[in-house]
Amino acid sequence: MVHPSEKYRFKQRKSVQLSEMISEKDAATLKARHQPGPAAALPPNQHWYFFNFASVQAALNYLNAPLVQSAGEVSATARNDGTVGMYTIYPPTAPLQHPQQWFFREFASPQAGLDYLNTPAVQSDGEVSATIRNNGRVGIFYIAPA
Repeated sequence: MVHPSEKYRFKQRKSVQLSEMISEKDAATLKARHQPGPAAALPPNQHWYFFNFASVQAALNYLNAPLVQSAGEVSATARNDGTVGMYTIYPPTAPLQHPQQWFFREFASPQAGLDYLNTPAVQSDGEVSATIRNNGRVGIFYIAPA
């Protein structure tokens, strides 16, 4: 039997499991645990754009053509039908330099994607854009070498 005070502490420590669906009620609580960073506007010459690409390869061709978008400047969704929807900042703030470039891999599960991303050399903040699909598979755009 667990003491009631232990139940309370367990609830406070609980982390979100990969398979757990976060409800509308719990979403605000989860967000409150994060510390906000300073907000900064884009410079006047930069803008967000949205593109629909016919394939993952078309999206990669765009991303890896000079000037190459850097970390945090891409949010891409690899759809089940093979197309890609992408938000991107242009021109890039600090374009990637060779040998860094964008890649894409598909994984059988969120855990498989995490295992890959957490294998050295680990991607840093903004170097990954992932889509977890309804069928459980995961498509990940990432910058390498990390």
